[in-house]
Amino acid sequence: NYSAEFGRTGGGLILMTTRSGTNQFRGAAYEFLRNDKLDARSFFSPGKAPLRYNILGVSFGGPIVRDKTFFFTNYEGARRRDGLTFANTTVPNPPEITGDFSARTDIKVLDPLSKAQFPNNVIPASRIDRIGQALARLYPAPNVAVNLARAPANNYLKNVSDKLTQDFITARVDQSLGASNRVYGRLSLMKSATAAAPVFPNTFADFRSQTQDNKNLSVVGSWLRNIHPTLINDLRYTHGNRYNVVQAAGTGSGKNGELGIPGVDKDRFPRINVGGISSLGSSAQKRIQTPILTEQVVDTITWIKGRHQLKTGFEFRYSRNQDINTPTTGGLFAFAERATNNGVAALLLGYVNNAALVSTDTLNSRSDYYGAFVQDDWKVATKLTLNFGLRWDMDTPRSESDNRQSGFDGTVMNPVAGVPGIVTFSGVDGRSRYAHDFDKNNFGPRFGFAWRVRNDMAVRGGYGIAYHGEYNVAVPNALASGFGLNGSFNSPDGGVTQAFWLKDGMPAVTREPLSPGLGAVKPPASPRSTASFIQQNHENGYAQQWNLTVQKGLFGNMLFETAYIANVGHKLGGPNVEINMTPLVNGRGPDRQDQQKRPFPQFSGVTQISPPWGNSTYHSLNLKVDKRYSNGLNFLMNFTWAKFLDDVQGGNELGGNEGNGYTHIELRKLDKSYSGSDIRLRYVASTVYELPFGKARRWVIANPVVNAVAGGWGMSVIVELRSGPPWGAIEQTNLSNTFSSSQ
Repeated sequence: NYSAEFGRTGGGLILMTTRSGTNQFRGAAYEFLRNDKLDARSFFSPGKAPLRYNILGVSFGGPIVRDKTFFFTNYEGARRRDGLTFANTTVPNPPEITGDFSARTDIKVLDPLSKAQFPNNVIPASRIDRIGQALARLYPAPNVAVNLARAPANNYLKNVSDKLTQDFITARVDQSLGASNRVYGRLSLMKSATAAAPVFPNTFADFRSQTQDNKNLSVVGSWLRNIHPTLINDLRYTHGNRYNVVQAAGTGSGKNGELGIPGVDKDRFPRINVGGISSLGSSAQKRIQTPILTEQVVDTITWIKGRHQLKTGFEFRYSRNQDINTPTTGGLFAFAERATNNGVAALLLGYVNNAALVSTDTLNSRSDYYGAFVQDDWKVATKLTLNFGLRWDMDTPRSESDNRQSGFDGTVMNPVAGVPGIVTFSGVDGRSRYAHDFDKNNFGPRFGFAWRVRNDMAVRGGYGIAYHGEYNVAVPNALASGFGLNGSFNSPDGGVTQAFWLKDGMPAVTREPLSPGLGAVKPPASPRSTASFIQQNHENGYAQQWNLTVQKGLFGNMLFETAYIANVGHKLGGPNVEINMTPLVNGRGPDRQDQQKRPFPQFSGVTQISPPWGNSTYHSLNLKVDKRYSNGLNFLMNFTWAKFLDDVQGGNELGGNEGNGYTHIELRKLDKSYSGSDIRLRYVASTVYELPFGKARRWVIANPVVNAVAGGWGMSVIVELRSGPPWGAIEQTNLSNTFSSSQ
């Protein structure tokens, strides 16, 4: 377990340092190359995805004033074309784009108005919506063999190449101020431009194509002072300023205007979600973040006293993010299978299941972080060292510089709806400027020991509690009800009845005065807005970590290690959850989905952000054999046997799809299962062997020309074998009738 000096993470720890100059001028140049000519194709791809991967750089450093002032500079550039194979994209069967489902034997396409099957499974031309058909025609034809009698699945395969152009510049100056003081300053500048390549031929309608422009400036200053030979102080200050702009390919295309979709930004292209096939367009149409500011101060003091090395310190971090987020001003429209038995049929009929239009004002979100620690490394005896530590962490709750922050109170009567549930505002009606209460009691103890049993055997172990960051997700543009446009329109009965007809366009989304009745309607009117909140007693998640390791020296310069490692998390931030679900009856949803049965029928959704209710357990046995370098050979072999359980979905899990986290908030006990990142068995081995031919090797090559060609070669191998992760499944059509996000 790492020292109490480090915190705010429940996982690993990486420490990086910048090289400094010396009394000699030294430089280096380097290049790293990967190319698809050197790679094999992926299993699911008929060919290799284009790949060009170049990282090049040059560094130079030396003295400005010998023994006192030194400099170091570095430039590194990345020019990457990363190849990806998309083998799980689904597009409509070609006849279905025109409304002809006659070849399908697995479904009956229903008329959502009469509930009867369309004759011959063909939608009459007179019923097809002009906009819906234009959108359907934006899908490419399948390029994988299909069975027209069955639902399409993974029938479009495409290799793409994403573009990255990146430049890093680093400059550092070190100054010695006598024997007891040393300072340095470092400036780092990064510029990065990425372009995600489209999968579909119509780039503006692609579900992933976007550009991102990112700039990052970091300035660091450090003062290391030897107050006394046994007393050292280290003071560091960091300034960070970042700029980030993301724009989808459809933004600026003018396609909404060409398609004639009413009620949305004509200069954009909408997000189109269709049940059973891949989406069109983006739900992150444009976002501008600038400046993203960080100011950090860290001060530590080390005192060496006899067998003890005591270290204590504090950290303060100021964070501000100015954000303009317009994710769906071009519209988001979803078409489900509930009423028609087919999502494409619903699109062609213009039968909208749900829709959204969201655009926030300029928001300046704020949060600070405080941390403090004390650590004692006690060398009890020649063969035994003990480590004791305690760390305290606290994040200030999210706030907004001008109180442009909303919340939700489900206990107060809504003056418009006449039922409980109102939108609240920071700094209004006696409410705090903060999104929730402070969590101040985050004390994490640390303990460790190292015992040398004999010269060739050692035992190590440790235990610690580490607190995570405050939220599971970034929240710079969250809690923005009333501070921008927030339109959300849902089918009142889960898709049986349309939210509206596509030809009529997005219903009007207007600003309203900031009041307790903001966004609400009088039931049984159809809702038009959502609310979101962070629970008032929100807490930081934490992880308890412990380990026990035994190391034993073996023959042949080898080391054997066995370790037991555990990580148990509690109060972990889960994915955002919809709490406006219809209550269950005898553990089941009702026979029919009904907006009026929801706890807050005046809203189409009420989202709790990062609910602190997650739990996880990880236990593993780790076996390692390490042969240190000798006779031209070294190798490392590692085997892990592990079990990982949790009850919340993690980010970037290996197994399962995003959005399959919750079935119903009353069924949380059923969410506990194998984690999507549970890898039960894993074996990794690496070796480097220097071939025994060449100068200073077993078989010397005396001829310098032959030695330059045939000498000095080596071989390296890396092997990884592992079991697969568990895989989650969700129903294509949610029939729980509770307004839950998945089933």
